[in-house]
Amino acid sequence: MKNTIIDVFNNEVELFKSYPKKFHWNLNDIFNDYWDNFLDYANSRNLTIRPVVLSEVNKMMKCKTKAMGYSIYECPNCNNTLCSYNTCKGRFCNSCGVKYAKHRTTHIMSKLVDCKHRHIVFTMPDILWPLFQKDRSLLGLVFEAVATTLNSWFKDSFKKLKYKPGFILVLHTFGRDDKWNVHIHCLIAERALGINSERKVDFFPFNMLKKRFRTILLNLLDNKFKYKSDYDKFRTIKSKCYSSYDNGFYVRAKKNEFSNSKQSIEYVLRYCGRPCFASYRIIDIKDNYILFWYQRHGDEKIVVEKIHIFEFIGRLIKHIPEKQFKMIRYYGFYSSKSHPLYEMAKKLIDKTKVAFYKSLTKWRNLMMMSFKKDPLKCSCGTIMKFQYRVPRLE
Repeated sequence: MKNTIIDVFNNEVELFKSYPKKFHWNLNDIFNDYWDNFLDYANSRNLTIRPVVLSEVNKMMKCKTKAMGYSIYECPNCNNTLCSYNTCKGRFCNSCGVKYAKHRTTHIMSKLVDCKHRHIVFTMPDILWPLFQKDRSLLGLVFEAVATTLNSWFKDSFKKLKYKPGFILVLHTFGRDDKWNVHIHCLIAERALGINSERKVDFFPFNMLKKRFRTILLNLLDNKFKYKSDYDKFRTIKSKCYSSYDNGFYVRAKKNEFSNSKQSIEYVLRYCGRPCFASYRIIDIKDNYILFWYQRHGDEKIVVEKIHIFEFIGRLIKHIPEKQFKMIRYYGFYSSKSHPLYEMAKKLIDKTKVAFYKSLTKWRNLMMMSFKKDPLKCSCGTIMKFQYRVPRLE
């Protein structure tokens, strides 16, 4: 099941999105067709499937079926009925993930101060990635390393006035090819809040941040491995990181990368709470192989790849987070600890409008926005009324 790169094209995303297909594939159907065979394949090779993977995949495959329960609506005029199946609300469901991303975007925008926000990406060399895949508890250290890097820089820069930054961190464990690739997306306000004043901050010393992030992350990992049997192996990796990356780990932050904060939020949240793969990228599935495309990072060219369906499933389930693990975290004046100036600052969404924006993420409103049709409107023009709910099968 060796991966095969078929071809590389110029930047033609829209062409590939509209590529003529015999069928419309979605991940739910793919897993329903191949999941049991994949489990047999994994068992035959003594591959460990994490319990959370089994749980989330099973929920996703049952999404919008009778197994999840359903609600019945009836038209009071002509007695037509509608059966609306419940969703799984899982962390590995594209359908539920879209709703989650919209809801989370609204929640974050209600917290953001009305000012420019810089999008910063903190990355690490691929030599470190396997450590986090083997022991997922280490992923929390990536958040800690980024937060310590930014907080320490603010503390050094504004010692007397004690200005505090406000930033939100989102963890991604995948690259554009859907392989394991651990990095952090950061949205940081270009404003710092002090005790009685605030200050504009639009300059970030990236050369310093690169080195500081490298040192802090490696030291945190060193402390974790210090009393483990594979400590010597990690020390070798740590030494290579310093010798090969003497300028620090790559930190990217294009100024004015997005026209507004909402765009940047939607970008970093696009795969939070759902698989890291969009079904429109599938070109064909045949003879247990899947043909799909992705836009390569760096030159932005389109890569078409053909791999075995088991390899494809294996790539996706790697990124299912452990239960209760928070992929989005808030720091500085965006944390749960309130700041006097933050409470008074103007937000991107006024408090009086938050409830309205949240209502747009409800099932009926999402359906009307997506398909321009009210799902509860009967063919006779009357709005159907809720009758009863059937619980999901245990």
